[in-house]
Amino acid sequence: MGQDKGLMILDDKPVLVYLLETLDHLVDEIILVLRDKKQVCSYQNLINDDKRLRKDLYPQIQLVTDLEKDQGPLFGLLTGLSHIKAGGALVLPCDSPFVSGYFIKKTFEIIEEKQVLAMVPQWPDGSLEPLHGYYHKECIPFIEDMLNQGFRDVRSLFNHIDVRYISVEILDPDKTSFQNLNRPQDLK
Repeated sequence: MGQDKGLMILDDKPVLVYLLETLDHLVDEIILVLRDKKQVCSYQNLINDDKRLRKDLYPQIQLVTDLEKDQGPLFGLLTGLSHIKAGGALVLPCDSPFVSGYFIKKTFEIIEEKQVLAMVPQWPDGSLEPLHGYYHKECIPFIEDMLNQGFRDVRSLFNHIDVRYISVEILDPDKTSFQNLNRPQDLK
């Protein structure tokens, strides 16, 4: 798209703000994994300046940079898991502004029922949504091993850990949580 997706404007509001508003009161901490210090500065300015974000009500938002720049989503997952206080984390892409509260609550409900290292949404055709998944911190050594083998995609991890695949319809009957903004026309 030629621009930072989290900072894109959708209906007079940055895309990231949609996600932060949904996460409010549903999570204890928010870690934004960013590519470099310039992006951290841009996001910090957005968070500080946007009056819709009531800083007193939100969980602490921590901005971190990838452990290694431009190394792919698996490195981003490692970075995020390395910074959380909790035992695991729900991973969400910043270009999915329509993630629903139902999706977040249902994900945590399923994780509590069955302890696995990861929970990943799955479409009826078998395709996966690894960047809308839940990952336990115990994944870290497996991620490091995959990175040492040269893998950079999150899916490469799934053959080495206990993963529970959950139908997208169970997590979000409307499936809007999985709508990404990938083209300028998606903003209309």
